[in-house]
This record gives sequence, C-alpha cells and structure tokens, in this order.
Amino acid sequence: MTEKNAFEYSQNYDVVVKWLAETLRGQTLEAIGVETGLIVDVFGFEPVDISVKTGRVDVMFRDDSNKFFHLEEQRNLKKKDLYRFAAHHFMGAEKWGDCLTDIVLASGDVYKGQKTLVTESGVYRPVVVDFSERDGEKRLEEIKIRIQEGTFENWLELVFLPLYGKQSGKLREEFAENAVRFEVELFKAKKIPATLVAAALIMSNKMIPKDRMEEIWEEIKMLDILEIAHEKGKKEGIEKGIEEGKALGILETAREMLFDVLAEKFDVVPKSVLDGIRKIDDAEILKVLFRKVFRCDEIEQFENLLARY
Repeated sequence: MTEKNAFEYSQNYDVVVKWLAETLRGQTLEAIGVETGLIVDVFGFEPVDISVKTGRVDVMFRDDSNKFFHLEEQRNLKKKDLYRFAAHHFMGAEKWGDCLTDIVLASGDVYKGQKTLVTESGVYRPVVVDFSERDGEKRLEEIKIRIQEGTFENWLELVFLPLYGKQSGKLREEFAENAVRFEVELFKAKKIPATLVAAALIMSNKMIPKDRMEEIWEEIKMLDILEIAHEKGKKEGIEKGIEEGKALGILETAREMLFDVLAEKFDVVPKSVLDGIRKIDDAEILKVLFRKVFRCDEIEQFENLLARY
C-alpha cells in the first residue's frame, strides 16, 4: 500500500501538539489499555538532535504523578523501528529523567516478533499497543449502538479508532474515513468537541486521501490553520493572508503552551513574567523557554532566563 500523507503538518507541529493537549489533558490512556494517571501536560518531543518526522505523531505528556510518557504512532511497525525508538528513548531520558515510558501506537502490518530489545548493556521495553488486533468495523458498530443507547462514555477511544483493524489498501482507507466522518457527525450534533475530531484526523494522517481530508476540514471550519488550507489559499490567490494567519496561530499556540506549563509547575505566575512572554514575537524563542521551564526549580530562575530575551 502506498501511504497517503493526507495531513502534512510538519510546519504546523505546534498546532498539532496543542490539539492533542486539549484532547488528552485531564484524561488517562485507559481507552487504549495503557495505565496512566490524569494527563496534566502535553508538549512536543524535541530532545537535541531529534527532528520531527513529517506526518507522524510524536509527542510527550506528563501525568499527575509526574511520570513522563513518549507517545509515538507507527504505521506498519518493523523491528528496525524499535531500535530507532530505543535511541530516542534514552536521549529523552537524559532530559526528562528515568520516569519515562514509551508508548508505540502500532497499526497496519505490525511486526509480530519480540517487542523488547535486549543487549549485554541494557533493555528497551516499550508499551506497544497493537491496533491491528482490534476489529475496527465491529467496534465502530458497537460504539454507534452504545451512543444511541446513551451508555457510551469512553469518548477518547474515538481518537484512536481509525487505527483499528488489519485492513490494507482501499479497505483501510474506507474504514478510516468512515470512522472520521462518523465523528464529524457527532461533532455536528454537539456530542464531541472539534479538537477530538482533529486528533482523530491526526491519527489518520497516512490513510485518508488529501482531497477528502480537505472536505472534512471544510465541514468543521478549521481550514485556516492547516497546511491544506495554505495550499487552497494559493489556488485562490490569498497566500499572503494564509501565511500571516498561520504564523500568528503558531505564535499564539507557543505562548499558550508556555503559560500553561508555568501555571502547572509554579501555580502562581507573576504578571511581570506573563507580560514579558507576551512581548516575545518569535515562536522559536518561546519554544526554547518552554523546554527550559523543566530545568527551573523556582519561578525566579525562569524570570532570570526570560530577562535574557
């Protein structure tokens, strides 16, 4: 199967992280069978020397017991992918400490061998959630019935539903699109937020063709901050406006993420700090400050860092 990267978000990664943060914050990953505390923080996975790979989910989150989790999504998981993840894992552990667990969301043609890597020097044991073992069509029908009955509560499962099953080719494409379109209807009926649909689309990024992805985004009125909107804007002669809007959206997202993590870590954030952050109009500087928050034990340390910018 030729992978269709229908959701090319390499230049919108901050927005992707923000959507996932809004969807996952306050939840656990019980929906996919992974035990975590309540998620209190979600942010990009950016240790030194690791760049974001276009079209793949690759984020960090922290739960209320201060444990860190690295969430990866891998279509057609192979053993060589596990070796790559192991390298990333220990680079991440250098930054975030030993309380770090990797969660690999595997779908499609999944490697069936041993998922634990063992060498003379150590062990890499990620939590691999194999969605290919779940019957997507059956589960979708079960969810529809339970929603009609008013007994469905695990709404977060809808984010991962498009990854279920062993289908390939046209069947895979059709199931993913059917699942997402069902979620769009739930959004229209005001049963779920738009960010949950956005998160499900992120998970479907290699499955749904781009033209139909664009139709879905038209329905939920969010084209103005997506790369597909950027492309559409060029066709309509409004490229400049789209670029300016996208840049502003990324900047505001970076500010909001920094505000959120400061409030979570220090509870009370001085107005002078908030004002100083608002004066920064460079998203790259805001991302640098975001990463450095985790190295600060007191808000005064962060204030000293902020003063340098």
